[in-house]
Amino acid sequence: MNYEEIKQTKKPVPVKYKTLWLNTIDGVASADRKSFAFNNLPLIQIRNKSILKINSITLSGAGLGSASNHNWTIKMQNIKFNQTSYFNSDNDNNPTIACINYDTNNSIQNGKYSLELTPQDINQPILHIVSDDGHGAIKNSQAIDFYISICIEEYEL
Repeated sequence: MNYEEIKQTKKPVPVKYKTLWLNTIDGVASADRKSFAFNNLPLIQIRNKSILKINSITLSGAGLGSASNHNWTIKMQNIKFNQTSYFNSDNDNNPTIACINYDTNNSIQNGKYSLELTPQDINQPILHIVSDDGHGAIKNSQAIDFYISICIEEYEL
């Protein structure tokens, strides 16, 4: 199917892909390792309708052995999103971008979340990472590092 045929079907087709790796080692962590601010990223410009998706998540670090059999929720702050197309049942204004379960086989199961972004300049995103027992990215006083690959699909208007 060529571009003109796709255009006639009126199905939106991404015209640009931006991939960003957020590594908690590179972020400024809060004392409880629940929040990670990324101060040294290049400016990410969003000019058209865009969808943020998670490509992959990897865990490592000294606390990795204690990470299994926990559900983790990952949220993002300091981004603008289409609030009319987003519903969060936990009454938190920060959008959930991933919910994962890290199991004893060291595999990650992730739901298919997507977040519609509005035009903006992103220059200091903040990740919030919390396990089902209320801990941040730390178990038994040992840090767990999250490597999160984010894809932003930008569409023509």
